[in-house]
Amino acid sequence: MRYALYLGCAIPIKYPGFEAATRLVCERLGIELVDLSFACCPPPTSLKLVHYDSWLALAARNICVAEEAGLDILTLCSGCVNTLKEANHILRQNEAKRRKVNRILEEHGRAFKGTQEVTHILDVLYQDSVVDRLMKKLVRDIPLRVGCHYGCHYFRPPKVMYPGELSDAESYVPVKMDHLLSILGVEPTEYSRKFLCCGSPLGANMDQDAGYAITREKLTHLQDRNIQAISVICPSCFEQFDMGQIVMSRKTKDKNKIPTFYLTQLVGLALGMSPKDLGLDVHRVKSRKLLEGVGVS
Repeated sequence: MRYALYLGCAIPIKYPGFEAATRLVCERLGIELVDLSFACCPPPTSLKLVHYDSWLALAARNICVAEEAGLDILTLCSGCVNTLKEANHILRQNEAKRRKVNRILEEHGRAFKGTQEVTHILDVLYQDSVVDRLMKKLVRDIPLRVGCHYGCHYFRPPKVMYPGELSDAESYVPVKMDHLLSILGVEPTEYSRKFLCCGSPLGANMDQDAGYAITREKLTHLQDRNIQAISVICPSCFEQFDMGQIVMSRKTKDKNKIPTFYLTQLVGLALGMSPKDLGLDVHRVKSRKLLEGVGVS
């Protein structure tokens, strides 16, 4: 099992612990990660809204890099997987767009062929063969009440992101993270407004206070269900919960904060890896006491 690892922009700069956790977990589970010369995806909430064809061409360039290596792309970010999957879908389906983008790429010695797939680390870990390996290598349970936050771009629009898993109503409700975490001894806990945006795009692009208002609403529902930790699969969502709780507490003086984990950090803990090796020591909302309470140190 071999993939081209697509780290995106935010993880190497802000959250190298996510990369470290993913590399450690994949190595333990026999998943080979190959580093290629990728660039910005680019995000689905910025350039795409200004100049769609430029956004499409930049995304296509990344896909071409993977095509030249003959590898599918594995992403760690909901925004990255959304951009690259949509670009792959559009360029495969729309001949006019493909010709236009390939004219741009031709100047750089590349051409989009549509031969490779794009996936997310959650989908890779959820494969039956990987789950079987994971279950054989588990070292400890992580008995925490965890609220899963999938983020907006991981599964929307479903016709592009998960066309093969649509219901009769052509909708898709993700459950993979909940099911995967339950294997680790985690108690995935349902909560109201689970699929509400974290607030990051609104805060980053228009109104930070309004973005944090959305975050606060989600946190209220998480607290109502006595959820001890949040699991995310996107660096922007992580930042909104982790740093966001620090920022909001300066106004509210609220000392009750919920630690946030990236998915592979929780998987790594269950595989016996140390919190420090997984980058948990640099999170703003600390998890040390919570983890020590369930026998993880």
